[in-house]
Amino acid sequence: MSLIKNIEKTPMQSKKFLAYLLSNLTNKAIIFYMVFNSSSTTVVAWAITAAAFIDVGYILGQAALDGFVRMGQIKNLSFPLNTPDKEDSTKNEPGKT
Repeated sequence: MSLIKNIEKTPMQSKKFLAYLLSNLTNKAIIFYMVFNSSSTTVVAWAITAAAFIDVGYILGQAALDGFVRMGQIKNLSFPLNTPDKEDSTKNEPGKT
């Protein structure tokens, strides 16, 4: 299997996505409840603003995480894991004979 298939998951396999989905649905239900029960317009506006910040924060966080994972994949492919043997590494150290 390739490295990408091991790292990438479907959205329903991601705990962060499921937590975000639950949070988003809860926020929408609370906003619907406030509008339905004629809450203050200021309270509804603040609830919508908070929900929007949560949405934007999740999307930006996922974009940053995806960027870090991609850079890690590129770095891993650029520099193969050819580690020298223990004996070879001690020979090249200064002061060791």
